[in-house]
Amino acid sequence: MDIAITGTPGTGKTALGEELSRRGHTVLSVRDLALEHECALADGEELEVDVSSLAAKLHGHTIGLREPVFIEGHLSHLLPADMVIVLRLSPSILKERLGPRGYGEEKLHENLEAEGVGVCLSEAVETGLPVAEIDVDSMSKDALATLVLELVNRCRGSEALDPYVPGSVDWLEEVSGWY
Repeated sequence: MDIAITGTPGTGKTALGEELSRRGHTVLSVRDLALEHECALADGEELEVDVSSLAAKLHGHTIGLREPVFIEGHLSHLLPADMVIVLRLSPSILKERLGPRGYGEEKLHENLEAEGVGVCLSEAVETGLPVAEIDVDSMSKDALATLVLELVNRCRGSEALDPYVPGSVDWLEEVSGWY
């Protein structure tokens, strides 16, 4: 089973991946997969991933073994997977996290708005895959990893993902107050 871990930059995907890896799970990054499969172009300090080419190269080639394989990155929901976990974070907390990354004002606002309206969530839902949406505002990476593994087991058993169904997190009111 391949599980995409997605969300706006700064929501904790990498930290979750590190915790899952520490627990012995296989975690791959979209960035590393794109470089390995030659589906990325350097654009200054940033890497531009050709998601369509990467998806085509991964399609039909199961990444997963018997145990789940996690693919983390804000584009992971656009790659072949069996389930999508969307990490959501209050835009005000996200702003504090992204500030030290040196994002320009335009890129910072673009990411905050994307989180506010749930761009990654919307795109994940459009895939038709099982999607779990998690508000990570006050979760430790340990608690988050435990929850993600529980949700993966529920999905494997075709159980409901309640209360982590898409639409359970809403930042619109917070974001609308910015304008």
